[in-house]
Order: sequence, then C-alpha cells, then structure tokens
Amino acid sequence: MIDTHAHLDMIKNPEDVKESIEKLDYIITIGCDKEEIYKAVDFANRYENVYASIGYHPYDVNGLTDEDIEVLKKLALENEKVVAIGECGLDYYRDITPKEIQKEFFEKQIQLAKELNLPLIVHSRSANEDTVKILEKYAPYPASGILHCFGGDIPMMEACVDMGFYISFAGNVTYPKAENLREVLKKVPLDRLLLETDSPFLSPQKKRGKPNKPSHIFYTLEYVAHLLNLPKEELEKITDRNALNLFKKIKQPQYQ
Repeated sequence: MIDTHAHLDMIKNPEDVKESIEKLDYIITIGCDKEEIYKAVDFANRYENVYASIGYHPYDVNGLTDEDIEVLKKLALENEKVVAIGECGLDYYRDITPKEIQKEFFEKQIQLAKELNLPLIVHSRSANEDTVKILEKYAPYPASGILHCFGGDIPMMEACVDMGFYISFAGNVTYPKAENLREVLKKVPLDRLLLETDSPFLSPQKKRGKPNKPSHIFYTLEYVAHLLNLPKEELEKITDRNALNLFKKIKQPQYQ
C-alpha cells in the first residue's frame, strides 16, 4: 500500500513513523515550508521506501522570493528521491496569506514543476474557482499531478481530471458528515483515484481524535472499498498502480 501524502516530520511519536515505514510499500512525505522541505528530503534519503515532495503551502508563502523557488529547484535537481513539487496552491479558509501572494507563488511552483517535468501536488481549500482557473492557465501537464485531500465539488473534480490530474482522498472521507465528499469520490474514474493520510492530520473515523499516521491508510482503504463495492485488495492494487504511474521516479518492483 502507498500513502501518497504524509508529513513524517510532524509525527511526534517515532514509533508511529517506524511502524508505518515498515508496513507500507511507499510513503511520499511532504515538505511545505522553508524548513520542512529539508526535513522531507532527509527522511527520503534515510529510508529506502520513503520519497519526498517539496513546495510551499499557501499559508507559508508570505515573504517568499524568487530565491526560494530556486532553492526548490536546486533540491529537486540534486536529490533523486524528490518525486514531485508541492504541496502548493490556494487556501482561502483562513485569512492568513493575501490571495494575490498565494496566486503568485502557486503559479511560480506550477511553472517549476513543468520545467522539471515533475508532478504537481495541489492544495486547494475554499478556493475551487481560482484553483481551476490557474491550473487551466498552465495546462497541459505532461507529468500530471494530484489534487490532494480533495475537498471540492464534482465540477471541480471533473475539470481537474480533464487536465490529467489524479484525485486523492484522505481520512476525512470516512467522517459521518462528509456525504458530499463521498458523492464526489463515487464519480472519480478509478484510473485517477488515489488515497492518502495527510498524517498527522485527518485520522479516519475509527481512529478519530488520535494523531494520524501512514499505517492508518488501511482504514480509509477498507471504507472506500466498501463504498465503491470493490474488494479492498482490488482497490489497493488500483490506487497503488495509479501512484506508481504518477511518481515515475520511484524505483519499483514489476507489477503484474
């Protein structure tokens, strides 16, 4: 099983990290501010089955300059285990960063991902229309990307799938009040579906109230498999294959 989005450096219990790395085939750990990008690369370089994505979260773009984009570029070029750019994007849920600054550095990271031919990991919260508008401005995306922890509606999902993106769901899809999210999930083409934990956030319902960890992805897998009326083994195979098709830099076994 592959967790396509976790923040290993934010998980406080080292045993949770160790157990997850042992249980999962691969984990993509995300660095999304000036310090975390280095932590993500360090995790990837320490563990064979951990890979990194690096970028700047929309809440962390205040004060960034073009030099910070060059730092991302240098890290990605110098480290084979950097497999994507992001998470980056737009987040209007809290008034933390001015929208125009968010848009500016979202576009700069899109341009970098395209320049490096790496997948783009997109964060979008309460910003559906602007996210789609900016993504469409830079389409097509030969290296594809992910709308991570998807929280948009069906039209947004369809627009992103049409641009070649994958749609990823986290543990919050299991929450009792997440019916709208489940309705979107049912419409996602299976060859564009991914699962993630977003650890240490968004523990699935069965572990809600406790810090999340990558090994909790199996609870989400079981829930989504039941929702889609698929054997969980089949859904695992589908989502893993999708992840490996996307993250082409992962050194992988030959899947049948």
